[in-house]
Amino acid sequence: MGLSRQTVKFAGLLIFIVICLVLFRWTDLGRYLHPEQIRDSIQSVGYLAPLLYVLIYSVAPVFFVPGWIITIGGGLAFGPLWGTILTVMGATIGATLAFLVGRYLGRDFVTRLLKEKFKTIGLLDERAASRGFEVIFFLRLIPLIPFNALDYMAGISKIGTRDYILGTFLGIIPGTFAYVYLGSTLTHIRSWGFTLAIGLLILLSLIPIFYKRRKKRDHSLK
Repeated sequence: MGLSRQTVKFAGLLIFIVICLVLFRWTDLGRYLHPEQIRDSIQSVGYLAPLLYVLIYSVAPVFFVPGWIITIGGGLAFGPLWGTILTVMGATIGATLAFLVGRYLGRDFVTRLLKEKFKTIGLLDERAASRGFEVIFFLRLIPLIPFNALDYMAGISKIGTRDYILGTFLGIIPGTFAYVYLGSTLTHIRSWGFTLAIGLLILLSLIPIFYKRRKKRDHSLK
């Protein structure tokens, strides 16, 4: 009995992810993943630097390149304002491409698997789909959640494409600004700007705690 088309596509997705991780961890490609190297490479093309940066960020999530490193490099290259604008543009495009790859290669297989064996998880998937924008927006606010992993996980979920794109675009703005600002002050780590960027990242990381406390308080008032 041959493998189904859905199984082959899902296996292809897993192989692709493993290859990307191996390439950047155990080959010379990993040496380019440093903010200063990224800045120098981008600035080497002159006035085309913004376009190159957006293009790099547009494909990086698909290949599991850590987004925070590129973002800090963008801060070094373009400063807080343009670094944030260009990063949000590129990251949204890249996240959407990774989302679509996950949906095309893995969605059918996971749907069948959940339907047959994990009905409880399937119900959670339905709930996430009904409030997809809220779920993605909230998750994107938290810097500690792996950016690339969320792209693919959302792709194999039932969250709508429009909700995903809009939730990603708006949700990544605060964290993007924090990382870009951190990058722009990286050469002055004793400055107030560097301290402010670190503080903002810590504050964003505490969002789940604040959210749970608020839900618990609201529940107790009912």
